[in-house]
Amino acid sequence: MNTAINIMQAVDWTRFDLEGWLYQFGAWLDQESFTGAPKGSYSNPIASAMVQAEKKRRLKQLSKKQQQEIIASYFTSDVEPFRKRKSKVTCQIEDNEARAVQRLVLDLMGRSEIMDDWMDAIVDRYFRGLSWSEMVTPERTQADARQDVKCGLAVLHCRYGFVAY
Repeated sequence: MNTAINIMQAVDWTRFDLEGWLYQFGAWLDQESFTGAPKGSYSNPIASAMVQAEKKRRLKQLSKKQQQEIIASYFTSDVEPFRKRKSKVTCQIEDNEARAVQRLVLDLMGRSEIMDDWMDAIVDRYFRGLSWSEMVTPERTQADARQDVKCGLAVLHCRYGFVAY
């Protein structure tokens, strides 16, 4: 009998620890699509959706004037980068492994507001490559950012014990 293997089972999770997989996904996001997609887009549509969701989330935190300035700059520029700078990590994962790492985080989003904050911190730190000081917002101090990342890592490790931490 043929049984379908899902993407989570097909990945060799021993290649990296939890943080290593998250950093690898951030490096994977840095790779622009080489399949003929427009510059600044990603080969994985979920990565593009994450970029759009991040833009909307950041836009809500700004004043009306700041929102208007960003919208104006969006229309005058080609693309707004998801990351401020390229990852120093060399991407060593393929698309299917990246999709599995995405599932680790996306499966936990939308369960509670607190868990969403923790997963946002994981996205900011590992996927977007932000430093601790860059993660500071009016609602989050640098110490809060560190705690949110620790809590997010703990939740990911508890939920997915097969990924070493």
